[in-house]
Amino acid sequence: MNFSRLFGVDAEYMYYGLGLKPSVMNGQGLPDASGHMQSINLDGIVTVPRHVGKLAYGIFDIGFYDRHVSLAHSQFLQNGTPGQPAWIWWDPLCADYNPAKIYDPAAPYGATMSSNSKVAGGFNYGGGVTYRLNALHNAKLYLEWRYHRAYQSDVQTIVMPFTVGLRW
Repeated sequence: MNFSRLFGVDAEYMYYGLGLKPSVMNGQGLPDASGHMQSINLDGIVTVPRHVGKLAYGIFDIGFYDRHVSLAHSQFLQNGTPGQPAWIWWDPLCADYNPAKIYDPAAPYGATMSSNSKVAGGFNYGGGVTYRLNALHNAKLYLEWRYHRAYQSDVQTIVMPFTVGLRW
C-alpha cells in the first residue's frame, strides 16, 4: 500500500536457508546438520524520487523470526560430553554459556540433540533498485540487500542476503 509516491508499507514472508559449513559440521560433531529461518515482517518503504535516478528504495521493518535447526539422526549427549560452540542453536544442556561466551565444558545430565526451533522478534533494513520490464505487464526486476537481526533467547541471529527477483 502506498501512502504517497515516497512512502508505503507492505507485509512479507521470507525463507532463508541457514547452511552450516562442512568444516563446522565435521569438527563439532554435527553430521548432516541443516537449518533455515522464516520471517513475517511489516515493512516501511521509502522510494527515492524518480528524477533522482532509477527507482531506488529503502526498507525498514519489524517482524517475527523462526530459526529452525535439525540433525539427520538424533544424538544422545551423555553426562560429561564436552560442549561445542555451534551446538548453542540446538540448546542442549552442555551449551550453557556465560556473558563472556565461555562454554560450559560438560553436560550436567545428558541430552538428546535432534532439532530445535526458536521464535523471536527482530528487525531488518536495507535497500534496492528496480527496473520495469516493458515486455511483461507491470513486472519489475529488482536487486536488493538486507540486514536482518533476530533476538532469540540463546544468541542473536544475523543474516545479510542479496536478492535478485521479479515483482509484479
